[in-house]
Amino acid sequence: MNLKLLSSLLMLMSLPLLAQDDNPREVINYDGTWRSLDMPSGIYYLPELTEAIPIEKLAAFPQVYKFQKAKGSVPTYWAGGKPYWFRIELKNSTNMIQDLLIHLHASLYDEVEFYVVENKQVIDHQSLNWKTPQQNRRIKHRDFIFQTTLQPRQTVFYYLKIRKNFGSISFPLSIWEKNNFDYYYPTNDHFSWGFISGIFLFVFIISGLLSLVFNEKLYLYYGIYVLAALGFIYTMQGYFIRVYGDGGFGVEGDKVRHIATMVMLITNIVFIRSYLRWDLLRNQLFYWYSSFFIISFCVLIVASLIDNLVFDNYLFITFTTPITFLVSLGFSIPPFFVFCTTLYCIFIDHFKKDATYYLLANLPVFFVAFYSGLSTYEFVPGSYLAGIDSFVIAFFIEIIALSGLLAYRVKLMQNMSEKLLIEKNLIQQQRTQAVLEAEERERIRIARDLHDGVGQTLAAARMTLGNYVSQRKIESTEMQNSLDLLEDSIKEIREISHNMMPSSLTKFGLTSALKQFTNKINALGKLDIQLQIVGFKERSNEKIELMLYRIIQEIISNIIRHAEAKRVSIELVRHDNELILIIEDDGRGFDTTNKENHGIGLKNIATRVEYLNGNVNFDSSIGKGTSVVIEIPLDLN
Repeated sequence: MNLKLLSSLLMLMSLPLLAQDDNPREVINYDGTWRSLDMPSGIYYLPELTEAIPIEKLAAFPQVYKFQKAKGSVPTYWAGGKPYWFRIELKNSTNMIQDLLIHLHASLYDEVEFYVVENKQVIDHQSLNWKTPQQNRRIKHRDFIFQTTLQPRQTVFYYLKIRKNFGSISFPLSIWEKNNFDYYYPTNDHFSWGFISGIFLFVFIISGLLSLVFNEKLYLYYGIYVLAALGFIYTMQGYFIRVYGDGGFGVEGDKVRHIATMVMLITNIVFIRSYLRWDLLRNQLFYWYSSFFIISFCVLIVASLIDNLVFDNYLFITFTTPITFLVSLGFSIPPFFVFCTTLYCIFIDHFKKDATYYLLANLPVFFVAFYSGLSTYEFVPGSYLAGIDSFVIAFFIEIIALSGLLAYRVKLMQNMSEKLLIEKNLIQQQRTQAVLEAEERERIRIARDLHDGVGQTLAAARMTLGNYVSQRKIESTEMQNSLDLLEDSIKEIREISHNMMPSSLTKFGLTSALKQFTNKINALGKLDIQLQIVGFKERSNEKIELMLYRIIQEIISNIIRHAEAKRVSIELVRHDNELILIIEDDGRGFDTTNKENHGIGLKNIATRVEYLNGNVNFDSSIGKGTSVVIEIPLDLN
């Protein structure tokens, strides 16, 4: 009896103390004028450092537990595996029942408990974690979204208990009118992420194609980095839960995000050291340090898989705090290392232009990652700058900028290839010109030697022998035959000399030379050549005239030797910007697809046409004659 009396006295004495509520309060007022509210200011937090705090005590004795006002637009705390309580107070100032959604923009927490408290009594409780299938949630969404109903003029407290085994806890909160959320958010969410995914996948496919076309590994590394960045974004957003949530590949939950982060960092290092050619740096320590980071991340990934599959997460559970610290530190160092190495490349003028462009493109990602690391360890208040949306914007800027840079690189490669091709063609043209000019000089020399040397010698011999026969009055058939043979030889040498360098071509031009050439062949009676020349009111370039004459000579020579033709048509037309030569015969033709038919004659024709920057086309089939069409530009000569 005395014990009961003592207890009653103690309770009465403590009532004034309990009635004093020193907790700060800032009521969020819903007055019907807003449809959604991002990060309201009245958020308070309480770390659960030593022992578990039951919600019943929080509800019944709120003055005992000192909640602190959260700082930053997205409150972020280094939890170290400890739960954190968050509290908001919401008042419905309208005279209508309001269906609201408490939206926590996160998806990978190990435990989220949601409580609605009114008059120190828990009136609603919802529990979710990242393993909860979306079809089993009230609001079927990857994020943690809790539905609540406020009666007219009702004021309630919302308590959220969040636990995360790995890393920090952030509290990006929005409050929605349910109808507004149902109407706007899913469509905008799907469209935005579908657009982003499409851009990233498009860049990945294009990079793969460029790698195949140019046989350049740099584009492959870039495409893999873009794909890894997309995977990182998807894991940060929790999209992977839809397709992978059972840990079947050896990792689950928040570990997937960390492995995706490590894969992205590996691909980023591989890309940038290939892009800026760190292997050519005078100081090879940068290259070896990057290799160290790559190997370390690979070891961490393998260790995570082994710990999950073999030890059932024993190592992770036992050493959560040091592992969390080391991994977080490991995520912070490589971006800073890449940033500093890029600055070093600029400083020593090593691929300075490319390094500067990459630095500018990577600056948003580096800033967001750096700010995220500072907010994770509570050096700066949590903010949307450290959120996934900021990462997406930063990656989007970087990828667009780097894609433009690589596209410019492709353009430079194409220009260089075109330049090399032009130089190659120029060298080939100069070589062809040298050969043809040497050939023409040799023709002129031989023609002159035949005409002035052999021809004159034979003429002198013919004259001497004729005088001898006349003076001695020798009437001998053999002697007369000898004189006739000498006369024929003189004529033939003169003809050969004329064909090798026709005087009519140099004196009167191509038209006169072709007429004289065709008339001589027609006079033989074996081949009928019809010549038609149009548009030649004045002489053309000597080089063109000479080459065309040689081409026609070569074609007619081939017709006489191989075609067994009776009639040949030659049509030469001059336009303002080009010459067109068409030669057709009714001979036996040949198979143009058979390379054995492409003899020296055809190659000589093609070489001379190429020398004039022209085009030649042989159209022929067996038994149907041959047509040769040659186009020579005039604007280049």
